[in-house]
Amino acid sequence: MNQQEQATQFKLSSEQRATLNQKSNWLGTWSVVKSWMLIIFAFGLSIIFPNPISFLITIVLLAGAQVGLAILMHDASHRALFASPRVNEWVGEWLCAKPIFQSLEGYRSYHMAHHRLAGTIEDPDLVMTKNYPISKASFRRKILRDISGVSGIKTYVGLTLMHAEQLKYMLNGQVIQNPNAPRGFTAISKTLVKNLYAFILTNLVIFAVLWALHAPWIYLLWIIAQVFPFQVFLRIRQIADHAVVPDSLSKNPLLHARSTTAAWWEKMLFAPHHEHYHLEHHLVPTAPSWNLVKLHKILVEANALPEGSQSNGYAAVLRKAVLPKTAL
Repeated sequence: MNQQEQATQFKLSSEQRATLNQKSNWLGTWSVVKSWMLIIFAFGLSIIFPNPISFLITIVLLAGAQVGLAILMHDASHRALFASPRVNEWVGEWLCAKPIFQSLEGYRSYHMAHHRLAGTIEDPDLVMTKNYPISKASFRRKILRDISGVSGIKTYVGLTLMHAEQLKYMLNGQVIQNPNAPRGFTAISKTLVKNLYAFILTNLVIFAVLWALHAPWIYLLWIIAQVFPFQVFLRIRQIADHAVVPDSLSKNPLLHARSTTAAWWEKMLFAPHHEHYHLEHHLVPTAPSWNLVKLHKILVEANALPEGSQSNGYAAVLRKAVLPKTAL
């Protein structure tokens, strides 16, 4: 039996699934605290040592922390961040989604479709990875759009229209009109206030804390991080999650997703909270992120990870996903 056939036949026991699905309020709290500690450290670095190098480091670290908040929002959307449903919803919304201009409810609706339809042509996330491998020139154009701010500006214009409920909540770059969109200035304004007040409030708190520390201008680094490097980090993570896998149209997560070994700095920037174990997440979507480490160990011991579904680092992923034009 070859490795791909072995992967197709791999099954977790009910006992294993029950163990992997165990939530923890303490570990959920620690996960959130870690992301916000990185934010505090990043801001503190530029406040204490205000110079161009510290500003650049702060921007990169803040972008990594924002990726972390996005992943925690993702975990909360699966109701896996906290054992308490009420805490899961509140923290997922107010401390994870809203500070980065997202909506837990909107994201959950979109993301559940991705899991339900993964391995099919209807998967809404497929559009982001189906054309890989791509040429180096094409990849350079994508990264240039990210680092120049074009991707970030388009993203936040789109999110504003989604919060106004003019567009469906889609995070794959597709623009789909909402047939039930509110009409008229008053109705749209009320919708924006309803959907954006938490974003405004959480960001005002961040700004107010920086103001109290006599460094309100440091808040600009938070915005710059979201518009520029955050977009690059998300793109690289998306490529690693589902691009150039053994079979993107297989319903088997062991074939349509990837497990990536990550160095500490890759975990900090691209894959906080064990996001690099994305194949494992698709295998047991309701497992808390900290249990994906256990699931990875189970898969390794069972020799159930196909060679094409795992990579040793993000550079290895990009070498498979980005090729010279002559190799395509």
